Amino acid sequence: MKRIAILIITLLVGVGLAIAMDAPTDPIKVTNFGGKKVVTYPHAPHLEQGLECTQCHHTADQGKYKCGDCHGKAAQGDAPKIKDAMHKKGVGKCYDCHLKKGSVAKKKCGDCHKG
Repeated sequence: MKRIAILIITLLVGVGLAIAMDAPTDPIKVTNFGGKKVVTYPHAPHLEQGLECTQCHHTADQGKYKCGDCHGKAAQGDAPKIKDAMHKKGVGKCYDCHLKKGSVAKKKCGDCHKG
């Protein structure tokens, strides 16, 4: 039984490392479905800060890694629209670090929406 538990833990850690190592090294473009220019998102500085992939890719267990897979120009079921999923207080994945008053890594619109 102990060996099976060790094997399972080893496999889970290995899968987690494999997913983390698959993070793109170059910045990617994230659509916002119009309005502003697309977001140029660099994974490297976020990983260097110790963020886990699942903090943003919260549906990775369902095979969904792109924001636009669930978040569109308008809300879809339980998924808020893409603007809220990134910017809205208490919901947005970018809010706490980049938009909240007094945040350390404060950003302006053009810092991310580069096209």
